[in-house]
Amino acid sequence: MKRFLTVLLILCFHAAIAEVFTFAPFSGGGKGDLSEFLSPLELWIEPVVINGVAGDLKISVLDIGLQVCIDQLKQNFPDAKISKNGNSALFEIKEKNGGRKRVYLVELGGVYPVIQFSIDLPSKMPDSPSWPRTLPLPPDSKPVTTMEFPSRKADYGYFTTSLSSDEALRSIRLQIGSGGWQAFGSHDNQMNPATGDIFINKKSLRIMIVSFSENESGEVRGSIYQKPIRE
Repeated sequence: MKRFLTVLLILCFHAAIAEVFTFAPFSGGGKGDLSEFLSPLELWIEPVVINGVAGDLKISVLDIGLQVCIDQLKQNFPDAKISKNGNSALFEIKEKNGGRKRVYLVELGGVYPVIQFSIDLPSKMPDSPSWPRTLPLPPDSKPVTTMEFPSRKADYGYFTTSLSSDEALRSIRLQIGSGGWQAFGSHDNQMNPATGDIFINKKSLRIMIVSFSENESGEVRGSIYQKPIRE
């Protein structure tokens, strides 16, 4: 379950992940600990390095629905910054030490209908992270967020680019073509305005998932996640 939830977070919610770690600081507060207020059942804590800053990502589950979670958190943390998008919601509060606590809720249904991801962040994150050497980056692209998962030898990168999705994907294919990577199959989906591909490296036994989407203003955003096939 641990492996499934981590991959699910990266693959299905890549855009939201980037938002979790790129919102500007703000003033807000409430009573108690934002990450513990809903009495979540903790699954595990994942070490993570975000834009060069080390932290711990706590993964938990909740036995109440997303809207109930939102209503309770809004009532107890009225000054929290909130972003809701479909089946997910992001909360942030400023802590007394100047840092920020963020809680990201994703509704999936089932016995425990909501997964909660929580993390403590410094008052300001680096604006221009160094791009992981393990990940390709199209030309005319700007890194926004990088995440390293040391315990699973995995890297994640999120960026914007002036290229079209097709041009950026073509560039990535050219960059990794001589390194033993083979395309496994496009995951274009008419129900989801994103395009990309999955690549397998049989020599190093690693998988790379590349995805692109376009926001309302026409800006192309991409994400790349690379990890061992077996952990």
